[in-house]
Amino acid sequence: MLRSVLCMLFLLLCGCATSQLFNSSLAPNQGADLQALSGESHLWQGNPIIIWKKIQPSSLNKLQSALVQSSDPLVIGWLKLALISKRASTDSQELVKQLMLWRKEYPTHAANALIPDDSTLIALQNAPMPTNIALLLPLNGPLSTQGQMIRDGFLNAYYEATKKNQQTVSFIDTSKTVNMTALYQQAIAQGADALIGPLSKEHVIALLKQQNTFPIPTIALNYTGVSLGSLPAHFYEYGLSIQDEAQQMADKAWQMGKSRAIIIALQNDWGQRVTQPLIARWQSLGGVVTETFYYTPTSNLSQSIANLLHIDTKSDREKMQENNNKQALEQQRRQDFDVLFLVAQPQMARQIVPLLKYYYIDKIPILASSAIYTGSPDPQKDSDLNGVYFCDIPWILRPHHKMNSEGSRLYAVGMDSYLISNNISRLNQLPYFPIYGATGALSLTSKHQIYRRLPWMQMHDGHP
Repeated sequence: MLRSVLCMLFLLLCGCATSQLFNSSLAPNQGADLQALSGESHLWQGNPIIIWKKIQPSSLNKLQSALVQSSDPLVIGWLKLALISKRASTDSQELVKQLMLWRKEYPTHAANALIPDDSTLIALQNAPMPTNIALLLPLNGPLSTQGQMIRDGFLNAYYEATKKNQQTVSFIDTSKTVNMTALYQQAIAQGADALIGPLSKEHVIALLKQQNTFPIPTIALNYTGVSLGSLPAHFYEYGLSIQDEAQQMADKAWQMGKSRAIIIALQNDWGQRVTQPLIARWQSLGGVVTETFYYTPTSNLSQSIANLLHIDTKSDREKMQENNNKQALEQQRRQDFDVLFLVAQPQMARQIVPLLKYYYIDKIPILASSAIYTGSPDPQKDSDLNGVYFCDIPWILRPHHKMNSEGSRLYAVGMDSYLISNNISRLNQLPYFPIYGATGALSLTSKHQIYRRLPWMQMHDGHP
């Protein structure tokens, strides 16, 4: 009875929208221009991995529309495969079944390079799912709110899935000990064949140091960093990595055809953790950082941004009074950049963006991470962010219930941790076929980290 009540409660809280979200497209403005590509047959005959990366982020609607309009068998094969990747992304057995049927229809298609041989697919289709999932989470103490949000999101996904899967779940509280290996062994002794957690970085590092081997798939909910070297077998890291977002900011600007950037970033540890991978990725693509400006909460932003853009505010006011020619003043600011990366949280971003527009860069794209958006619609305040491009998780961009931004994002982590625990073999064997989850398109890197590809939105009228 208790389980049934909990099930109904969690589904009501989420508006029963989880399965719809998992099978939806990531964003309306993602992916290549399929209509343009359809008429360029030579563009579909290059490197299969590059072609796949171009079309895979496209929405279901775009893929379906392009499929209806296309007559080229090569293009049709690509589009059908992309549709399979999205529609069956959360069900590995169905995904494998559809891939095998696709291969029978297109045995010589270039996209077969993305799919392993039939024996691997059959083994993957027959691989058993975990029957007993244990979660190591802080359910009391300072991190209890975060732990409980992840637990609730996990249970939502779990209760929806138990229509098909018979699984048991156990929760082990990490708040009362630092001996993570004792809790890990406790979970195994209780029959766990998959484990999620722990949550805090300190506990993840402790578990890695204390536990020599990992006999079951273990999905840590934080990152250890590179100092510990390569991760052991069956151990994976997953979380809301700001490094992923920083790199995608650089990728997005490069895809927009930009090459020279100014960075405005908060001067603290968080600002550095975003800025460093952003710069590294941008420069690896061939981009140039013209200047980086670090601000603090007490900075005189008006004067600092004017100085950054090489603007003499007094002289400009006088010129505006003389001839009211804003276009001429735009040409007098520095012209050595074509994109601006903003590393800021909502309160500061709402001050910085209007100043940037005031100082004549309203035609320069401004790109930001998810930190710029609270996660809750606030059009009166967020109208100051109009025009800004930012990436965020699908669950935030399609909210189904009222929840603070941190809680909502952690809730989504809980949902996707369940999906990952059930599909970890598939992520290993089918690296080009991500899980389209609540926190992004999820794939597995060679470093045993779950990478999240995020949708991009632009703020309009105070709304994403």
